[in-house]
Amino acid sequence: MKSRPEFKVLQRLFTSLNPRTIYLYSIAIGLLSGFGAILFNELLHVATEVTMGWWAQVNLPHPSGEASGALMPDGPPRRWVLFVLPVAGGLVSGLLVKTFAPEAEGTGTDGYIDAFHNKAGAMRGRVPLVKSLATLATLSSGGSAGKEGPIAQIGAGIGSALGGYLKMGARARRTMMVAGAAGGLGAIFRAPLGGALTAVEVLYKEDLETDALTPAILSSVTAYTVFCSANGFHHVFAYSSDTFHTPIQLLFYAVLGLVCSGAGYLYVNFLHGSKRLFFDRLPINRYLVPPLGGLLVGLVGLAYPQVMGQGFGYVQQLILRKPVDGLDITVGLLATLAVLKIVTTSFTISSGGSGGVFAPSLFIGSMLGGCVGMLSHQAFPELVPDVTPFVIVGMGAFFAGVANAPIASLMMVSELTGAYELLPPLMVVAIIALVTSRRWSIYVAQVDNKFATRAHLWEMNPRVLNRVTIGEAMRGVYDRSAIVSPQARLSEIESVAESTGHSDLLLANDCGELSGLLSLNEIADRENIEDLGPLVVAHDLANRRIIHLSPGDSLIRALEFFGEGEFENLPIVETTGERGGLLGHINLRDIIAFYQHVRSPEEVAGAANGSELS
Repeated sequence: MKSRPEFKVLQRLFTSLNPRTIYLYSIAIGLLSGFGAILFNELLHVATEVTMGWWAQVNLPHPSGEASGALMPDGPPRRWVLFVLPVAGGLVSGLLVKTFAPEAEGTGTDGYIDAFHNKAGAMRGRVPLVKSLATLATLSSGGSAGKEGPIAQIGAGIGSALGGYLKMGARARRTMMVAGAAGGLGAIFRAPLGGALTAVEVLYKEDLETDALTPAILSSVTAYTVFCSANGFHHVFAYSSDTFHTPIQLLFYAVLGLVCSGAGYLYVNFLHGSKRLFFDRLPINRYLVPPLGGLLVGLVGLAYPQVMGQGFGYVQQLILRKPVDGLDITVGLLATLAVLKIVTTSFTISSGGSGGVFAPSLFIGSMLGGCVGMLSHQAFPELVPDVTPFVIVGMGAFFAGVANAPIASLMMVSELTGAYELLPPLMVVAIIALVTSRRWSIYVAQVDNKFATRAHLWEMNPRVLNRVTIGEAMRGVYDRSAIVSPQARLSEIESVAESTGHSDLLLANDCGELSGLLSLNEIADRENIEDLGPLVVAHDLANRRIIHLSPGDSLIRALEFFGEGEFENLPIVETTGERGGLLGHINLRDIIAFYQHVRSPEEVAGAANGSELS
């Protein structure tokens, strides 16, 4: 008996997974990711010693698991070099990213998340390389960021490339990309379980990519073994302090969770707001924006150099109860460092610098944990005899809130420090983060759950989608907000995109007919195009073959196009007359919203007959 047509569509879009094959490939991806992590880590170490050690004459502290064998500087710190370095790093990073791979800008983890949800697990081969070089320039020059972004993209790029070489379907390619990201994270942070959980949890605010969990674990453990064989099997941070021993302490940890959640809200809004409201609106060449961000970082670093770079060494000093860079530990100092780290990280990332946000999040969380721990100890010394556990728990609490990754954060912090005895308070703060931080995220590409991503279109019931037409689902009301004239200039196009929130736009001529599709994301050199002014119009930028639907097409047909490409909007054209007029467009979210309300054939029949959706 022949398969139903709608099932053939889903089979074509999403090649079924062969677990045994995927598992073998995941181990291979882990091997490659581990070697990639070793290479990146060594290059970063050498570059930092040259810039910060030889040039700036700064003796940077290191966490115990990443001790430096470099010689001590033979002179006083050169503050002017420390001020100039972030500018130079921003210039190099901006040139690399904006010239060769604009999608490599920012955190890197966002690029991985976006490729998973919107690009069928495909990633340009140059992106991991450009991301790595740009991050080396950013971090070695004192930019406030972390190394998990490029490591995640290196691993994800390896998985994506292997999946493309083997001509795998979208589902399998996405799984291999997750496995690669898990391998990179598990290796660089010596956290095999934390790396795997982070890779599958940061994709969603309310969900886990459970299909990829086993491949992620296999890849992460393999990469961890490769990396630690070269760098030692030990935790990144040394920790030997008081453990959790009385239930009453959970109240103080709960307060810490709330503090970290509130600070995380400010962090996310300041980072995204500074980009949207300041850096993106500057009337200067785009290549000059990252150096400007570096200049602002250098200004802050002149007074507080502790908030430059990753800052792991200062976190280690706080854990060991040593003076932070020679300064006595006080609540005021820790609060100041937490606030300034938010500022410098926002300047670095929002201006177009390259790097992750995990390391800065650990720094901020540790400082907030020290603040709450010291205040609790001063008020109740018998109940809170030691401040150090609050530093550890603060690290997990802050990242859990800003990344919507409570499970991954508690395991990652436990493996980074070896403080498994602190799992109870870590679980408490993770729950607080889970409850209080769902409305915001440091990762803009993160989606709510599996219903909000094209990665899981294959889970939708094809019988439901095949029995409803686009006209019935839309009830005759089509979205016409993303339509522009073929003669519209780039400034007009960008204005429509900003007001509608769509990057894919439809071109309609004076007769109301569809004349092309335009994607702002595919405009490679927008600066040069802007210089041409009125000579360039929307028609010149439309470089996509025209795909359209009609009101009589089923939702499964629309799903086929969404699953095969990166389309955000698909035009709907009336084909009953002599000339097809453009009615509007349908978005993938429209189909998902309809499907969430109607999931059974009986409900479909009722919806098609005009009854209210249940």
